[in-house]
Amino acid sequence: MMDKTETVVSNSSSQSTQARIPTHVLDFMRGFAAVYVVVNHVRGNFFKGGGRTIAESADPLGLYDYVSISLLQATALGTEFVILFFCVSGFAMAHSILYTSSPLQFFKRRLIRIWPPYLVAIALAAFVCVLYTMYDPDGNITQRCTGRLCTAEGLFLMATYVEVATPITAQFWSLPYEVIFYLLCPLLLWYRAAIPAVFGASVLLSIIGVVFWGVESNPSSSVLVNFAINAAFWFMSGVVAYHYIERVPVLQVRTFVMVALGLLGLIVVVKTFYGAPNAVSNSLMILFSVLCIRNLPHAWTSNPRWNWGYFSYSIYIFHVAFIFLIALILEQQFNIRAQDIESYWAWILFLPVILAACWGMYFLGEKQCNELLRRMSKSRQKAPV
Repeated sequence: MMDKTETVVSNSSSQSTQARIPTHVLDFMRGFAAVYVVVNHVRGNFFKGGGRTIAESADPLGLYDYVSISLLQATALGTEFVILFFCVSGFAMAHSILYTSSPLQFFKRRLIRIWPPYLVAIALAAFVCVLYTMYDPDGNITQRCTGRLCTAEGLFLMATYVEVATPITAQFWSLPYEVIFYLLCPLLLWYRAAIPAVFGASVLLSIIGVVFWGVESNPSSSVLVNFAINAAFWFMSGVVAYHYIERVPVLQVRTFVMVALGLLGLIVVVKTFYGAPNAVSNSLMILFSVLCIRNLPHAWTSNPRWNWGYFSYSIYIFHVAFIFLIALILEQQFNIRAQDIESYWAWILFLPVILAACWGMYFLGEKQCNELLRRMSKSRQKAPV
């Protein structure tokens, strides 16, 4: 997330040329990506899936069934939209470093921005885990979560980003990569002239990763290895886009929409064919992200009714806990197992409930941190030189 509200300015290598990207463009992209990830997870948790539907059907499926299953493939790009987050984060951090007086100030702002809401999200996940231990003590979720969410050691490791993965915190997988990037930002981004070399190194490491591990994303059990061979390239793509955004062509709205939809369609095809996130689909998502940064129409991004980027972090870190809370209620109160729901579209009913709950959590954590950062910025501006 960005700390600043002013226009993001990308300086080209030629100081006479500048391309301005308003902050609300990045916010819109964050909000859209966060909502998409929620759609991906809600559909995945409140529908038994197209594969099971086909395999378990006693009668031949009809046209409606196949059309519905095909349309649902458009909701399968959860990991790819997290990569969009990474690219936007790289773009934003390139700007933040440029206007930060010291690494200490940068780290302080990052800590205030991301850690307190994250601790609130851990507390919510732990609360949901406790409910599972009470109402479904022998269930799969309880067995897989209690060691991380119901013990002091597990909570400490999660709070420090060392061990973050449980079913109730599945989306946390991306947060250690963000933290590693933030820790490296002053080293990697402080000197403008070194950025092309850093980007080149990230490309080389990605190629090495494909050679030794294959094209699948994050193939190693080590976060550090995955960062080196995958995530570094995703973040640095955003950094390079910031410094060279004027070289990205400006398209007419109709052309932009056609190209963007074509890229998304190609990503769906590549991922469906391979069966998992991979180097090709991820690279296409980077192209899509940079294209959107440069070309999203002002009428879309400046409308506050559609720009939910201001609480996108809350959407991301809280939504899975609410998904599992609703799933527990369905099973305990209505004897409905969420992942056995056969309706293709019933999951949509849960979307507004979960998004509203995340919006409420925004006021407990993220909003307070943002206001503190704004006060810090104002006091620094008023300080005597």
